[in-house]
Amino acid sequence: MPSPDQFNPLSPQTVENPYDFYRAMREEAPVYAVPGGGFFIVSRYEDAKAVLENEELFSSNQPPGLLQPPTPEIEQIQREGYPPVQTLLTNDPPAHTRYRALVNKAFSAHRVRGMEGSVRRIANELIDVFIGDGRVELIGQFAIGLPLSVIADALGVPRGDMDKFKRWSDDSVAPLGGMIGHDRRIECARSIVEFQRYFAARLEERRSNPRDDILTDLINARLDGADPLNTAEMLSILQQLLVAGNETTTNLIGSAMMLLLRNPGQMKALIENASLIPNMIEEALRLESPVQGLGRLATRDTELGGVRIPAGSRLIVMYASANRDGRQFHDAERFDVRRDNARAHVAFGQGIHFCLGAALARLEGRIAFETLLTRLKNIRMTPGRNDFAHTPSFILRGLKELHLEFEVN
Repeated sequence: MPSPDQFNPLSPQTVENPYDFYRAMREEAPVYAVPGGGFFIVSRYEDAKAVLENEELFSSNQPPGLLQPPTPEIEQIQREGYPPVQTLLTNDPPAHTRYRALVNKAFSAHRVRGMEGSVRRIANELIDVFIGDGRVELIGQFAIGLPLSVIADALGVPRGDMDKFKRWSDDSVAPLGGMIGHDRRIECARSIVEFQRYFAARLEERRSNPRDDILTDLINARLDGADPLNTAEMLSILQQLLVAGNETTTNLIGSAMMLLLRNPGQMKALIENASLIPNMIEEALRLESPVQGLGRLATRDTELGGVRIPAGSRLIVMYASANRDGRQFHDAERFDVRRDNARAHVAFGQGIHFCLGAALARLEGRIAFETLLTRLKNIRMTPGRNDFAHTPSFILRGLKELHLEFEVN
């Protein structure tokens, strides 16, 4: 087996196919100090949970991903918008507790259950567009549109603006992966200011014309003894909801379909027994985690997995590696829709930062496959059209395209 030092974690080759690197770390250096990288990678399941469940020792109060420091030009662009605020993903108690409590209502179990009919309607509308063609590029024609339409409706903004939402979402996450150049960073900074101005205007509209949507929920959110959210805080939360509400679910749908088509026995089991679909979603989250990992900061000198971690050290908790740890998951590299502990994955994080939208993502994934497998039959890869390339990012993992052919049920 190669050693971790034989891999460059940020090289395009490793990012495209990181699993040999993850395996090498788990076996030889489970808490791996990246040479010259200035951070550690946590690769085993037990260590990942230890970090994720100890916010006092491993802080989230830092920029997400592998963000580079802003240049003067980027800082000038940022001054044209609202100041960045650490709210949900990049915060610790007690501030995080306030934000989480104020936002929880928007993704309550009751609200998510009430969305099932609209999610199913959107899924069928998207399929209606391509079903007569006998072929589909699943990412662009279905996997993007489903969660993006759902989050647009939940936010209470027009679906006609979805192209903007997708661009703003892509431009929010592109800098996190540590793999874009200066010109692209400038483009992303301008895009985020555009996002802020758009949603600041929508929030102002809701102050005088409230609706049954998340924007109104944020404006009206109150806790005893706590200040209401200001505009900069709401924009930070909305940016995270926009990204988490579509990017990760798009990646889940694409990777789950790829896994099923590469494992025809598993696809057959699902077609014969649709009640396996929820567990299949968990297994796809485990094996092809849409968020590969996120960062923490050591608040004091400590030790993890026998490795000394100095105070101030940055750690990337590699969810995708922990989810393939054979110490936790039997035959961990195998896709098994009947796996009895599939839901034990950490693809949604763990502890106080467990994904706010997990219930919605699970709902969307289940309905996506219930609908696709009901309406399409003999789904197969289009010969010669798929290279299975992923959008380059150290932090997120999602197919660029997935070309399929099918008959109509």
